[in-house]
Amino acid sequence: MIEACAVALRGWDYPHVDRSDRANGTDWIASWCEFAGHREYWRFFQSAQFVHLFSFREDAIRNSLEAAIEKTLVGVPPGAEPPTGCADVGEMLFNITEVYEFASRLVQRMALEGSVSISIELVDVRSRILTALEFSRAWWGYYPAVESNLAHTVTIPIDRIVASASDLALDEAVWFFHRFQWNEPNRTVLQNDQRKLLSRGL
Repeated sequence: MIEACAVALRGWDYPHVDRSDRANGTDWIASWCEFAGHREYWRFFQSAQFVHLFSFREDAIRNSLEAAIEKTLVGVPPGAEPPTGCADVGEMLFNITEVYEFASRLVQRMALEGSVSISIELVDVRSRILTALEFSRAWWGYYPAVESNLAHTVTIPIDRIVASASDLALDEAVWFFHRFQWNEPNRTVLQNDQRKLLSRGL
């Protein structure tokens, strides 16, 4: 079921089902990997709960923080906490889009009714800054997280997530961008980036 619902839009499936690193528990299955910057672990329960832990892939890119600071045209403001890492806006948008697309496929595959809850949490992100490492466009602002953990939970009717997974994912991404102090992201630009991603799966 996980393999049938996995999202493969950019060369790495979400969630990744590893052929060797996997386990069967009493009422769950799990898989994990550490490869080419991907560090993740997921567990799927018979109750239909799915839990997925993964790292910021930006942290595996050599000198990513230095590149992010250099790309920030306004520079680090005087008196700001030293940045602890970076979070690529495209990577975050694409990750969240994959989460919602996978959830949409899974609830359909399982023929679930009612609603589904999706919780996304970024852990230990205080002073991590937004950047656009994967984009050629200029990146003007200095946008840090000011809290250690950022968590958001939404409960969505099944029919709505099936019909509007990409729109819901965009709303979720914007919620997190706001918590990085990026208060006016260009939704049209983000939506176009998201559509390009999703078109790869057509």
